[in-house]
Amino acid sequence: MVVRRLAPLIAVVVLVILAGCGSSSENSSSATDAATSGGGSLSKAEFVAKADELCEASKVKQERLRAELEAMAQGARSEEQSSEGLTDGTRRELAQTLGRVVATAEGSLSQVKALGPPKADAGQIETIFQKIERSFEASLAYGSALEHHEDAKAQAIAERANAETREAAVLAKRYGFKVCGAQP
Repeated sequence: MVVRRLAPLIAVVVLVILAGCGSSSENSSSATDAATSGGGSLSKAEFVAKADELCEASKVKQERLRAELEAMAQGARSEEQSSEGLTDGTRRELAQTLGRVVATAEGSLSQVKALGPPKADAGQIETIFQKIERSFEASLAYGSALEHHEDAKAQAIAERANAETREAAVLAKRYGFKVCGAQP
């Protein structure tokens, strides 16, 4: 039964990866360069263009993690259908993979933050960042609940995280991002 509920989380994690923008560690120098060469003084158009560039690179680099998580969810669905439920090993593996996904996305978000949003838009951008960060927290809480056999709690967390992620995506699109926050 829990495995059917993994689908909302998979959508959340995929969106979190994209909403987080940037990439894990390989683009840190370009983000740092942007921050030191006038971060916070970028125009809105410059900020959106640079962030979307980081998000595009991130999408490509994070594809492997997304594919790994989706494959794990598919395997868990099969396990659920052919046995008494998810094994402890599967639950632990899903939680650990979510942890890796979130860690990567957090690094990505840090790079976008390092660009420094236009001062006039700092409040709007901070709201988007906060929603993304809450999605990260919820993804980790989901993994923990799943690992501890708290399936009803995991479902509630996934629903909350999904809503938070959708809101972040809507706000990002409204702000003007084309790639960051875009649904896959």
